[in-house]
Amino acid sequence: MMESCFTGIPKRVGPVEVEDIKRNLLGELEAVEPQTENLHVYLRVRPFTATESDSGESQDCVTIEGSNSVVLRAPRFCQPNRQGDKSLPQTAQRFTFTQVFGPEASQRTVFEGSIRGLVQDALQGGNCLVFTYGVTNAGKTFTFLGPDHNSGLLPRSLAVIFNSIKGHLYSRSDLKPQRCRDFSRLTPDQQAAEISNKKNLLRLLKESDKSLTTGKSASLEGSSVSSDGSMSSVAEADNFCLDIPSTVCFSVWVSFCEIYNENIHDLLEQVPSGQHKRTVLRLSQDVKGNSFIKDLRWIQVNSSEEAYKVMKIGKRNQSLSSTRLNHLSSRSHSIFSIRILRIDDVGVPRVLGISELALCDLAGSERCSRTHNTGERLKEAGNINSSLLTLGKCINAMKLNQNAKLQHHVPFRESKLTHFLQFFFCVSGRVSMVVNINQNTSCFDETLNVLKFSAMAQKRREG
Repeated sequence: MMESCFTGIPKRVGPVEVEDIKRNLLGELEAVEPQTENLHVYLRVRPFTATESDSGESQDCVTIEGSNSVVLRAPRFCQPNRQGDKSLPQTAQRFTFTQVFGPEASQRTVFEGSIRGLVQDALQGGNCLVFTYGVTNAGKTFTFLGPDHNSGLLPRSLAVIFNSIKGHLYSRSDLKPQRCRDFSRLTPDQQAAEISNKKNLLRLLKESDKSLTTGKSASLEGSSVSSDGSMSSVAEADNFCLDIPSTVCFSVWVSFCEIYNENIHDLLEQVPSGQHKRTVLRLSQDVKGNSFIKDLRWIQVNSSEEAYKVMKIGKRNQSLSSTRLNHLSSRSHSIFSIRILRIDDVGVPRVLGISELALCDLAGSERCSRTHNTGERLKEAGNINSSLLTLGKCINAMKLNQNAKLQHHVPFRESKLTHFLQFFFCVSGRVSMVVNINQNTSCFDETLNVLKFSAMAQKRREG
């Protein structure tokens, strides 16, 4: 009888422990298709400033009706047949949203009514995207960051995350997110390097605070960070009561990048003194086809204050310029990402899952005829408007695909912005858009376009 080729192999004497062998792969094996029901659109109407009220801007162009709709009427001085304004409405138009926040709505009301649920989703393993949208000078940065005494969406999200995982924070630096939704185990030397890099980064904040002049500090006007980098206004102990097993901990990592003139820059890159150009990063894809930014820095943070200090450093590196409509206008789309590793900390720590909350502050769309942009500002405006147009095309294509037998192509790859955000639309995540408008009669045309765009996105959700 022929002897088996397996003779001599020792018999199994007990269960074999293989890390993550029981991981549920069903979600990863599903066809990746744009989701059609998880996009919610919120509208926030900016109040008039004292200057705008004194100049007679109030002509009742924007009227809020109920909790989810607004009516837009052309200002009295508009001539319906102005050359080039063929689409100017002759009658009032109504636009519907998930919810409308009026000029009196507080920062807390907007947060709780729009994205608080997404923060909870991210803590429970979901992938969520929030982006603020609107014309230049519509209050996007106020909604996104808020002033020192009245924090916006980002600082409130950070506070809720860390309040909710208090007592379950994984402080070791041996597990780090990489690529799109993967992680790596760091050697002791690599862990030491991570800790050193973080200390050096935070040291930059202290050094720059000492050397800031009045002119430079204005670049952070509207920020929720006080001079020492702390979040002084998020005093509420807002949190979720999560059902967390005693052995489970959370490791929180953040990154901050911008897309400027279709180039991706790491806002946490430490550029040597005298050098002004930042390294251009490229989009790559993992084995599942999901996009990620190659060589983007991820910093482990152990508190909401620490995370916001990192954000403050990146904010100072963002591309800002003065335009006719806004003294310090953001000329890039900025994306602050929070990745949460859920870890079973028993024996050899095991990653149970990775989720992400990405908060994107889109650059303001604008008409060059109003900003009088030329040269580099004109190029910036062209790239901003082009990427926002592509975003609109993607949302429209996804809306058409809801009930179509023949699926339309969704042009995610026509811009870096939509290519990078494709993961959130094409995987079972949730997306919320917080649209900001002002009521100025001089911005009527831009406001109309913004409302048309965002109402189209809302119809996609309802369709």
